[in-house]
Amino acid sequence: MRELLVVRKNLSVLVDEHRLPEDAGPHIIRMHLAEILPTIISIPRSGNPMSRSFFSFKRGNVVSPLFVRWKSGTSSKRWVARQMDDAHTKKSKAEGYRSRAAYKLIEIDSKFRLFNKNTRNIVDLGFAPGAWTQVALARCKSKNITPRILGVDLINCSPPEGSSFLQGDIFSKKTHSEIVNFFDPEGHSQPLDLVMSDMMANTSGIKDNDHFASMDLCDGVLILACRLLKKNGNLVMKFYTGKEERLLQNKLEKVFHKVFMTKPAACRAESREMYFVALKKRTDVVSVEDVFSQEHDN
Repeated sequence: MRELLVVRKNLSVLVDEHRLPEDAGPHIIRMHLAEILPTIISIPRSGNPMSRSFFSFKRGNVVSPLFVRWKSGTSSKRWVARQMDDAHTKKSKAEGYRSRAAYKLIEIDSKFRLFNKNTRNIVDLGFAPGAWTQVALARCKSKNITPRILGVDLINCSPPEGSSFLQGDIFSKKTHSEIVNFFDPEGHSQPLDLVMSDMMANTSGIKDNDHFASMDLCDGVLILACRLLKKNGNLVMKFYTGKEERLLQNKLEKVFHKVFMTKPAACRAESREMYFVALKKRTDVVSVEDVFSQEHDN
C-alpha cells in the first residue's frame, strides 16, 4: 500500500503561522499539532497527544491537506464517467446549480426546515463551488427574506450573485474575526443564524484516516458554532461515518437541543458520508472548553 504523503519542507500551518520541524514525520507532526492546538482554538489538552489530526498546509501558493488521495489515470477516468452518467449531476446542470450537492441540502431543508423567517445571517463552510449558497439564496427568497451569506473556503471561488466570499481557514482565529466583521462589525453579538458545512478533506482511501480527517473538520465547525452562532441557531455539516461519530454527536448535544443524523438520497449509496443536523442552539455563549472537556474520557 502506498504511504500517505507528508510534505516536510517549507511547511507552515495555516493557523497563526506555527511552523513544523522540516524533518518531522507523521507522529512528530501530530505531537506538534497537539502542543499548538490549545493556542489556536482553545481546546483543553488531554494527557495524551491527539491520535488524529487534519490541518491544512501551505507549500508556496498551493494549499494541500495532510491526507492526500492518490488517483491513477484509470480511477480518474472512472470518476469522470460516473459523474457524467449521474442523474443528480445531469439535473444540476439542467437546473443551473453548480454541483449535485445542491440536492442534498434541498432534501435536508425539506425534512428539518433549516431556513425559516429568522434565518438571515448564514455562513457556508467548504463553499466551493457554491451550490449550497445557491440553495440558501433560493430558500430564503421563497420566504421573502434577503439573507446575508458568506462562503468560506481554502480555495478561491466566485460567489453567486447576492452572496459574498472569504478565502480562509476555519482553524484560524483570523478567519473567525473576519466572519464576525462581515456580519457584525462592532462585535457585540453572536451574529450567525445558520452554519452550513459541506467540507471534506481529500480522501486517502484509508477509511480510518478519512473518518478522522472528517472529525477534525467537524470539530472546527463546532468550535465556530460555539463562538459565533446565536441562541436557537441551527447547524448542518457533513461527516464520514466511523468510530468517533458518537463522540461528535455527544459534543453537539451539549450545544443544541436536537441533533439528528441523516443521509440524503442524493448521496451515493456506496458513500460513507452523512450529515449531522443540529437544531436550536441552547444559548448564545457556549464554552468550547466545556464542550470538549470530556472528549478523551468517553
